[in-house]
Amino acid sequence: MSRALNLLLEQLDGEERRAAAELNVAQLQLQQMEQQLETLSQYQRQYVQTFQQRGRSGLEAHQFGHFRGFIDKLEVAQQQQQEGLQQAREQLGKSRDAWLAVRARKQAIAKLMEREAERKKQEAARQEQKMLDNLAIYRYHRKPL
Repeated sequence: MSRALNLLLEQLDGEERRAAAELNVAQLQLQQMEQQLETLSQYQRQYVQTFQQRGRSGLEAHQFGHFRGFIDKLEVAQQQQQEGLQQAREQLGKSRDAWLAVRARKQAIAKLMEREAERKKQEAARQEQKMLDNLAIYRYHRKPL
């Protein structure tokens, strides 16, 4: 049984490493998407500020249309980035859940192996005590009177 448990533990160790790697990738992707959204938001704020400054000095209709059209595109890009960010958060949650599940299985197998080792140790101690008791009884009966 312990050989089978060792093999299972090795397999789970590999699964845990893969799950941890996937979790790391998901965390990095989420961080990148958050950074991209922040950069996009910052760019939009700067562009709106430029639009307002130029608007104070007067804009022609085509310039106004150009600014407004580009701001609309930035808003759409931000919305798409928000959606991607939500998907990245969901993926991170799934990756974390998968890693935790494998980790829990691995810990359960390790605990089972510890219990089995302790049981074997106790059984060996009982066998040794039984042998010592038998030896003592044998010596007692072999004593000359």
